[in-house]
Amino acid sequence: MTKKKPNIVYRVELGGADLIYVIARHEKGALSVAVQHGYEPDRSPSAKPRRVDGLFAERAINRKPAKAEAA
Repeated sequence: MTKKKPNIVYRVELGGADLIYVIARHEKGALSVAVQHGYEPDRSPSAKPRRVDGLFAERAINRKPAKAEAA
């Protein structure tokens, strides 16, 4: 069984009303990635991760460098 690659971009709100973008397969995964990178996401129900346009992928904190994407 193979793993699907994450391909959806999510906007995750942080405690201080800051935003980060994460590439993940689902909302829960987006929160996990944010925590793994040292961010503290806002856990309130109104601040759940939101799906955004793929153009924000270049701002994502877990985006691969251009050389890694080519391989």
